[in-house]
This record gives sequence, C-alpha cells and structure tokens, in this order.
Amino acid sequence: RGEPAAPPSPPTHSGPRPVAPDILADMIELPGGSFLMGTDYPDGFPDDGEGPVREVSLSPFRIDRFPVTNEQFARFAQASGYRTEAERFGWSFVFWSHVPPARFAELVVDTVAAAPWWCKVPGARWDAPEGPGSTLDGRERHPVVHVSWNDAAAYAAWTGRRLPTEAEWEYAARGGLVQKLYPWGDKLRPEGKHLCNI
Repeated sequence: RGEPAAPPSPPTHSGPRPVAPDILADMIELPGGSFLMGTDYPDGFPDDGEGPVREVSLSPFRIDRFPVTNEQFARFAQASGYRTEAERFGWSFVFWSHVPPARFAELVVDTVAAAPWWCKVPGARWDAPEGPGSTLDGRERHPVVHVSWNDAAAYAAWTGRRLPTEAEWEYAARGGLVQKLYPWGDKLRPEGKHLCNI
C-alpha cells in the first residue's frame, strides 16, 4: 500500500539569511535588459515549449558562475538535516552509461519507456550517484545530481538566495549572443572541437 509523499524537509533557519561573502564571490552580476528568449529552430522539439521567440525584459540580477558542487550540497545537508526527494522516495533515475555494466541487472529495476537510457535505480541519491556502493570520493567538486526543483529551492533558500527564473537562466546562458544555437555560436563543433556533452 502506498503512502502519500511527505512534504520537502524545510531548511532549519527562519527568515531571510544573508548571503555569505564566499558565495557572492562565485556569482556574477548581470545588467538585465531586453533579449530574445526561445527559439524557432526547425529541428527543435515543439513539445519542449521553446517557441515562439519573444522579447523579454529582465531587471539586473546575480547568478552563480558554476553549478552547485557535491561539497557545497553536503555542507547544506549536514547543517540543515535536509533529505532530498530521491532519499525520501528511495530511488532516482541514472543515465544508462553511468550504471556499472557488471551490475546493470542488479541495480536497474525499470527504464523510461520513451527514453530507455534513463534507468530507475533504488538507492540512487546525491551522495550515491550510481546507486548502492557508489560514493562521491574524488567527485567533491563535481556538480551535485539527483536533486529535484524542491531540493534546489531549499538549498538556495539556505544560502540566502533563490533559483533563477527560466528567462534569467536563458539570458545568462546565451552569454550576450542573440538567437545562437549554442552559447558560443551556431556550430556544434567549432574547429572540430566539442564544447559540450551531447
């Protein structure tokens, strides 16, 4: 018999928390203004809701230069006692190539029908990214994974910040370029070099 999901564990502080100087040092200030958000790229996926292209205006804001690391998230979890949704649900999806091949049948209990490269792994969570037996050893500065929107919002609140809006994130990710396919331009592999994981 299923139990209703528990609400996210709240951070242990109350009221606004000042942003620590070391966190501010890793953020960048962006001036805001108007930009063209979205895309009408014909090879895109309409179900992703990326279009139509529209002009959006933003106030100035700050955003992290880098993704939140395992080390940073560990400090939050230890200080606040927060448990992520993957921890409370008891499983998360792991990308197929991250599942050790010798343990695939043992770890994977299901896959997503329309995207079978996402594997349901009981015990996969932020501090056991590939499931039972995996650790963060040597990956302290890697981006934290198995974190839901609710988990990310709780972390942001604990640090005295908030999550960026979709428009803020896209504006920052575009790096000042107008309607380019990638943050560096329109070519996937400029000069034959991959600049992203695809």
